[in-house]
Amino acid sequence: MELKNLLAVLLRRWWLVAVPSLIALALSLPSFGQLIRPQPLYRVTVRFTAAQPPQPNSGESFEERSYIAWLGSEYAVINLAAWLRTESFAREVSAALKADGQAINVETVRAMIASDSVRSILTLYLTDSDAERLRTVAQAAVRTLVERSNAYFPQLSGQPAQVVPLDAVEVTLLPLPFTERLAPLLRTLIGVLGGVGLAFLADYLDPTLRTRRELEALGLPILAEIPRS
Repeated sequence: MELKNLLAVLLRRWWLVAVPSLIALALSLPSFGQLIRPQPLYRVTVRFTAAQPPQPNSGESFEERSYIAWLGSEYAVINLAAWLRTESFAREVSAALKADGQAINVETVRAMIASDSVRSILTLYLTDSDAERLRTVAQAAVRTLVERSNAYFPQLSGQPAQVVPLDAVEVTLLPLPFTERLAPLLRTLIGVLGGVGLAFLADYLDPTLRTRRELEALGLPILAEIPRS
């Protein structure tokens, strides 16, 4: 199909292009401020080592005691990382903040927290758009992790796990992903492309013959042609 024929289809079905494009634009308008002036996002990353409290010597060899200690440390890290992602941990952090005179609800705290336990190192991630609030929550989270694990792990026999922070609480600015900044434009573009696709689909399914060339392609004889003007 020639370019002028494609343009004719779009002009004939312009409303099918316009409607999805305008809907996508309307849905994307609240996000265009992020494109012009993106909201800053901050992160705190704190790594920890963790282990169960040492047990009295029960006759094992040094190698056996060392192996058990390292294996227990790995289990502690894995389980603590899972606890960090639970509502119970967020509730403990929120309670610690309230005791310090800071009112931050459980849902907000939980949304800020992520964790992993790669290579037996526990890592706590906290992300928020408010740097000062993030620092406050991070400090409370570290304190909760060090002091309150015994309430959720019966295998610790009532003793807090030995959790050692390897990093200080430092707030860093996260660069906003380029794709996220362009998200409003991409959504609008998808709307335009969807409208173009609808226009061509509607034209393809329309059996109406509009031009001399379309009749000739069907092998029909042309007796006369009425000009537009």
